[in-house]
Amino acid sequence: MKSVYSGFGVLVAALLIATAIPMAVFAGGGAEAAQWPAWDLRDGDYRGHFDDREHNVSVQITIEDEEVVGVSLRWAYYRGVDYRDADEDPLAGIYDQHVESLEYLIGARGVEEIVERTIHMEGSPSGPALEAIATQDVDGFTAATIRSGKIGSAVRDAFNRGRYRE
Repeated sequence: MKSVYSGFGVLVAALLIATAIPMAVFAGGGAEAAQWPAWDLRDGDYRGHFDDREHNVSVQITIEDEEVVGVSLRWAYYRGVDYRDADEDPLAGIYDQHVESLEYLIGARGVEEIVERTIHMEGSPSGPALEAIATQDVDGFTAATIRSGKIGSAVRDAFNRGRYRE
């Protein structure tokens, strides 16, 4: 009688070999090493999401000729509160800051520039990313919110997922 585990062992070995070869190539360095991110910036829309249970952010990015030509903040929730429906500060200001931060990506051409602008957006926005946020005079709560990496995470998720539609 043949053991079920022997078939399982063959499967595990095959998976280890299949993942070990690409990892060995990646770890090898040099000119032929894999580069990250390996985004394929074909024309179309890309959608990405960030969720940490309290914050939910969803973005859509439109690419034409490897350039970001449009962005939209599809969702923006904090503890069930939808920033997009906010009429008063500080929530309306928070929403405006998220949109302005995301709009900083418009005009970025190619993977390197998109990554560079995303890095400037995250942490504590700096340089041109900070200048792109016109809504700066909202209370201290807002500053802490806009400094998080949730928008950048949603942007990376969008390109990691690949094109949503042409």
